[in-house]
Amino acid sequence: MSIQFRLPKERFTAAEARSARIILRNEGTEPLELRDPFRDADQSLAYTLTGPEFPDGLSVTWRSFVLRNPAYVLTMDEAPRIRLGAGQAIEFVVDLHEWLPATRPGRYRLGARLQQEKLTVSAAPVEFEIVSSSAGVPSLGFVVAASYADAAMAAWIQDVDGQPMLMANGYDDQNAEDTEGGVTMRAATLQGPVEPGSTEALVPWSNDAQGDFSVHWLMWRHGTSLVAVGGMAATTLKPFRFDLGETPERIVRPPLESVAGELFVPVVGAGGRTLRLIRFQTSNDATEVTPGREVGRVILPGVPVAARATIQPSSVGNGVSVLLVEESLGGLDLHHVRTTSTGRLTRVASTLVRGARALPGSEPGLWMDTAGRLHALLVAASPKNPRRALLVEARYRADGRMEAPPRVTPLGLLPDAPRAAVARYRIDAHRGGEPYWAILLEDGRVLHRDSNDSHGPMKTRNPAAVPLELFLSRDDYLLSADPVLGPTFEQLR
Repeated sequence: MSIQFRLPKERFTAAEARSARIILRNEGTEPLELRDPFRDADQSLAYTLTGPEFPDGLSVTWRSFVLRNPAYVLTMDEAPRIRLGAGQAIEFVVDLHEWLPATRPGRYRLGARLQQEKLTVSAAPVEFEIVSSSAGVPSLGFVVAASYADAAMAAWIQDVDGQPMLMANGYDDQNAEDTEGGVTMRAATLQGPVEPGSTEALVPWSNDAQGDFSVHWLMWRHGTSLVAVGGMAATTLKPFRFDLGETPERIVRPPLESVAGELFVPVVGAGGRTLRLIRFQTSNDATEVTPGREVGRVILPGVPVAARATIQPSSVGNGVSVLLVEESLGGLDLHHVRTTSTGRLTRVASTLVRGARALPGSEPGLWMDTAGRLHALLVAASPKNPRRALLVEARYRADGRMEAPPRVTPLGLLPDAPRAAVARYRIDAHRGGEPYWAILLEDGRVLHRDSNDSHGPMKTRNPAAVPLELFLSRDDYLLSADPVLGPTFEQLR
């Protein structure tokens, strides 16, 4: 009997998936019987990883891995017996990032030993390297009007020895009830290298609630260009691209993905006085990478201090709405810009919210219901005291006009100066429209909707990702950033 490992490559980042294929082969001339070592009940095949994080070695079997992970269930008490004919082999893929997690950079050695009755076999060890890397600011993407909001996609740029790499990952808290809460953390997928100087990796929000038709996009910015990958034709080395001809004031988050395979990216132009809408389009069977194009532009009354975009549920259409917040002498001006039936941009409503001023780094939240009404939420501050927070709520009719005067609700006196804030609605089909907010204080603590006087602001394990983002699922989470692994999530308590 022989045991052989095969690795897909020799160098990995700490954040990405690491797997090893293990092959057991009967090298003899007679059949062999043994208990199947690739069943979750097995404890005869032990894998051992030795390296900087485990200088004395860390060992695991299938059974020990399952028993220490509440999200897994042991399916049998004893592995069944199998028969291997002469020269016959069986294979298995070991997810090293789960079974033998390591994040410390350096050289690692993987070995294995099978011990059953009269059979003892050791694998020839293989080596791999975890390279030094640092994670950039992550962003999250969701599906509008999905049945349940228990899944999120993340993207970020990881610097690997000076080479920026686009990373992506999916998260959920589907096992939250079984594991006493928490987001299931998975290893990321390395999408490929991007040009040095690339920034703002973003995941679109999609209106493909069924998940059957749309192209899945990722985008980022390189200088004056918007760059994207989606479908089968594009890669990070051969992406979709649109040159804005200027360094934008801001990309309005999030980019938006339609069920028709479109990617819409609203951009506030240089100087802050224009809103531009850029569209990319492809299909999953397209073989050509086509350039993006500008499909709309409007002049803005003033320079916005905050902005947010959203897309209609596919049951309503693929229309895009953008809310821009401008600070004026009388308070805050809210400007609603949206696409018309012909796809061009138009400013349909402007409203002054008196008695409010901008709070630093505060991003609005938007939600469009199935009747086509737009709901907007913003954390602001009192003009008399910047530490006295306010919650501004506005609602627009299906034609884009203001439905009623904005409502302003005091949130109380903040215990420290605010650094950033976020407001969000739940966007799923069951609990859509439920508001939530969070405020990052200068001392690093977070005050949120469910904070109370007895507990006060919460401390986070990792720094909050700025701009702030929330994952509102079975439980409620704040997006934070591990400097090596990228996205992490803090349960809001």
